[in-house]
Amino acid sequence: MIANYSARPRRTITETARQHVLEDFPEIAMVPDEALRAKVVEAWAYALACSDFSRIAEIPPEGNPGSPVLHKGTQADHLRGVFRYAKVIAEEFEQNYPETRIDWNILLAGAACHDVGKPYEFDPANRARWAAAPADSGFPTFRHSVFGAHVCLAVGLPDEVAHIAVGHSFEGQHMAVSAECTIVRQADHGWWHVAGALGLIKAETMSGLASNLSARPTR
Repeated sequence: MIANYSARPRRTITETARQHVLEDFPEIAMVPDEALRAKVVEAWAYALACSDFSRIAEIPPEGNPGSPVLHKGTQADHLRGVFRYAKVIAEEFEQNYPETRIDWNILLAGAACHDVGKPYEFDPANRARWAAAPADSGFPTFRHSVFGAHVCLAVGLPDEVAHIAVGHSFEGQHMAVSAECTIVRQADHGWWHVAGALGLIKAETMSGLASNLSARPTR
């Protein structure tokens, strides 16, 4: 007899949910193309609807669940910081190397969506389910990078943006990554390193930061 497996039901996406995304992550407004910008908002609304979180600001300020952990703030602080950091990196190369070709729509949409899978990986109900029976479907079933790629494709974002979602983290070590993905990876990686150097990360999670970052170029 085959067991009856089914995905966790997804909540209905509301206009309020979309508005909350923009309130918590206002940098999304910097994505140049209007249609692409709307899909970035939809991606975050979709991801949140797959969890018990109502908005980005409810997600804990952690790279991976439990490590590293910021002293204060929410996941939105990390997301916004990486977005701005990626923008500065791209501007540096574009302004000083005329031959540089950066797709700003893909870069900024990808920076906005690089951690869009975190509502799923951080969801308390999912984590309790995985911890109770890790042999059943893994712990987690999918990391935020992999689930993030699913979210991007589900809402109709370009493959290039989904590529950044999955390639920004250690999964990117096993694939050729685009220039835009490389920029986001470095921004994400650097953000956590600088946060650690400035003492913004709880000391008891620093060892996790060091080991994770030595094995994984980004969170």
